[in-house]
Parts: sequence; structure tokens; C-alpha cells
Amino acid sequence: MDTWFEQTLLGQYVAQKERQFFQKHVNVSSKDAAAQIGAAWLRPSENLIYIPEDMRMNADEMAWENQSLDMLLLPHSHEFNNAPLLVLAESARVLKHGGKLIVTGFNLHSLWGGSKWFDGKLLPERTHCFTLPQFKRQIREWGFEIEYGQFMVYVPPLENVSALKFGRLLEKAGDRWWPQCAAVYGLVLVKRVAGVIPLPEFETELQESPVALTIARVESK
Repeated sequence: MDTWFEQTLLGQYVAQKERQFFQKHVNVSSKDAAAQIGAAWLRPSENLIYIPEDMRMNADEMAWENQSLDMLLLPHSHEFNNAPLLVLAESARVLKHGGKLIVTGFNLHSLWGGSKWFDGKLLPERTHCFTLPQFKRQIREWGFEIEYGQFMVYVPPLENVSALKFGRLLEKAGDRWWPQCAAVYGLVLVKRVAGVIPLPEFETELQESPVALTIARVESK
């Protein structure tokens, strides 16, 4: 998935927009257990564990213990997996109560919906992408609430400089007049577990506890 974002004109433009989104919402300290799956072009914090650079694991079979992460970043990572729903289910499993899932996805209701790039090589397969209403329905089933949402990238899916320059003029207009037509959406989701609220005397201890890994599933570099 990195080739398109790193080596094409339009991919670099999209990557820039998404970096701004993630940098705005990723605030983690060295004590937090936080990870990012995929997207070598995105490095919003030094306090993140990067998969697969720091360790290797499958996104649809994560090596983290239940409720062990404070934050997980999925920059299109679920869409480039053969089982995107399972990736989201695994994300819910490994995040703590109150943990954040920050995710970006391609919006097939935009002009990009008819692009031939959704072939599983340049961009993910069309069937692996969710419309925003579909995505909202899925994440609610796993106990996520939306804390923040943003549409971004209103340029048309054309790989040339003139189209990109013209498309940039549409960014401000798009946010105001037709946000649902953006090519990419970003969401900050918070996991809520009914009835799970740490007592004040244990909250600090829980925050400082190390992340447990299922070693059998992890392959170190």
C-alpha cells in the first residue's frame, strides 16, 4: 500500500492531508501503549510501535492481549487486508476501555468511487472499502463511539499536475458545500465497555502497566 502514497503525485497529496489529520489527534506519551499498523509514510509519533517495522503480526490476528492498548492507528490498514471486518473486530478486542482507534478510509460515494485504481494493487479492492454509513454501523457493534470525524481530499482522481492544482481550489469549497463527496474520511473512535470504569485508586496503576504480547504470534525484526 505504500507505493501509491509515496511514489505518485496524487498519493503524496493524499498522504500529506492524512498526516495532518493524524498529527492533530495522536498524542501519546512513552507510558502509553500505542501502535500503528502499516503506512510507512505516516509517522506521527516516536512513541508508537510500528507494524511491521518494529514487529510483525497480522492485522486480522493481532498479537496483543485483550484490552492492552491505549491507542491504535489504522491508516487504511483494514482496507488493504483480505478480512477488513476482522481487523476492526481485533481492534476492539485489543483496545482498553476508553482507548482510541484512529482510522482513515476511502469514501466510495466520492468521485473516486468509479476509479479503476481500486484493484487491490494501487488502492485496496473496492469490496474491502466501506461507505461512511456502513463503517459507522460496523463500529457501533463493537462498542465504539465517534469522538471526531473529518472529510478530506476533494481533488478528482486524475494523475496530472494541472488537475491537482485545480482540485486544490475545491478543498475549501468541498468542506463547506459537499463534505460527503471527499475521497477520504478520518475518524477518531473511543471504545466504550458498558459497566467498566476503573476505580480512582487503580487508574494510575492500570495506565502504567506494560502491554502483554502473545509471543507465539510475534516475529521480531
